[in-house]
Amino acid sequence: MSKTINPYHQCPVLTTEHFVFRLVEIEDSEDLLACYSDPKAQKLFNTDNFPTDCRIYTIDEMKKYIEFWLMEFSQEAYVRFCIVDKSTNKAIGTIEMFGMIGKYKTDPGILRIDIASDYENKYYFEEILIVCVENFYDLFGVSVIATKAIPQAVNRVDVLHEIGFHAGDIHGSKHYFLRSKQAF
Repeated sequence: MSKTINPYHQCPVLTTEHFVFRLVEIEDSEDLLACYSDPKAQKLFNTDNFPTDCRIYTIDEMKKYIEFWLMEFSQEAYVRFCIVDKSTNKAIGTIEMFGMIGKYKTDPGILRIDIASDYENKYYFEEILIVCVENFYDLFGVSVIATKAIPQAVNRVDVLHEIGFHAGDIHGSKHYFLRSKQAF
């Protein structure tokens, strides 16, 4: 049995063909503002149980969000990974994940993916989702991953089905998709 590494003690850096996934940093503010101020992207954000709608329009607001995310990370509430496009070295969105490791102790683990609308296609979303599926069950100590995709997010819904996620509700919230570790 492998020992689980606590992502709050040593946040991993993950890579794929097109992206690097690492802990978000204040220096990502300008790049991430392009995602969080993008009206097309905003429609797809999962803000369930989050204090705001994550619609951000100034660099100062973006910095405050990142400071908040880093504070939450330091309190082991969740990890907010930054998604960096390797070809441009620019942040194009974030991934948030939490589960049984850390403060909240929830299984299924909750996965949020916020990406700029230019990357909201099946090809990139699949690459992003696969890195989550390959790493987050063990990293966050969960047997199920749950993520939200509203019906209008057609590309997301298609990829979720292709990778073995099934529609379901979480704590009364609709439009979630769940996938067990055994399906992988």
